[in-house]
Parts: sequence; C-alpha cells; structure tokens
Amino acid sequence: MAAPPPPAAPRRNLLPFAGVALVLLALFNGLDAMAALTDSKVLTGTDRYVFGDLHSLGWTVLALAIAQGLAGIRLLTGDLPSRWFPTAVLCADLFVQFVFLPSYPVWSLLIIAIDVVALWAVLTAPDPR
Repeated sequence: MAAPPPPAAPRRNLLPFAGVALVLLALFNGLDAMAALTDSKVLTGTDRYVFGDLHSLGWTVLALAIAQGLAGIRLLTGDLPSRWFPTAVLCADLFVQFVFLPSYPVWSLLIIAIDVVALWAVLTAPDPR
C-alpha cells in the first residue's frame, strides 16, 4: 500500500503585498494625474487622445488614484471579504494604462505588470471564512 501524500503546504497570503502595490499605484497615478491637470511638459506635446483631452484624462486618472488608495487601505486593514473592489480598481487601471502606452511604453508596461501581479495576489488569496 502506498504512503499517504504529504500534507499540502499552507498558501501564503499575499494580500498585504497587493495592498502596498495598490497604494504605490495610487501614488504613481496621482502624480500622472497632477502632471496632466497642470499641463506639465512631461505629458503634453504631440500626444493625441481618442477620448477627450489631457484634462479629462487627468481627472479620470485622479479618480482612479483615489479609488486605488482606498482599495489598498482596505486590503491593508484586513477588509478581506470585499475583494471585488480592489479587483475592479486593478482591472480599470489596466485599461487606463493602455491610453498612456503610446506615449510612455516602458512606464505603462511596468505599471501593467504591477497591476497583473497585484490582481493575481488578490484573486488567489485564501478565503478568510
């Protein structure tokens, strides 16, 4: 008779990582929003936007940054049953970063990678119940 399989290793909870990543993404997107709203020379130039202008993009990214900050704080304080909000915020940021992709491809791809890893951490975390 074969020996029973060894017990599975407990899964690590990566929600604190996701919370810190969301707070950092909120900081980065807040800086991008401030640059867009103040007509910074970093974002202006020959960039063309399909939806609206640079100011509307700035307000959208600022609202997203506030939502990311709130979602990160909720994860860091242990509000685990409501993981749908951080998931929705991370998915929204994935789409918003595609707007910046033509202007800043390396930066946008870095932020998209952080979004994907944080999204994976939120979705694969063990159920708190």
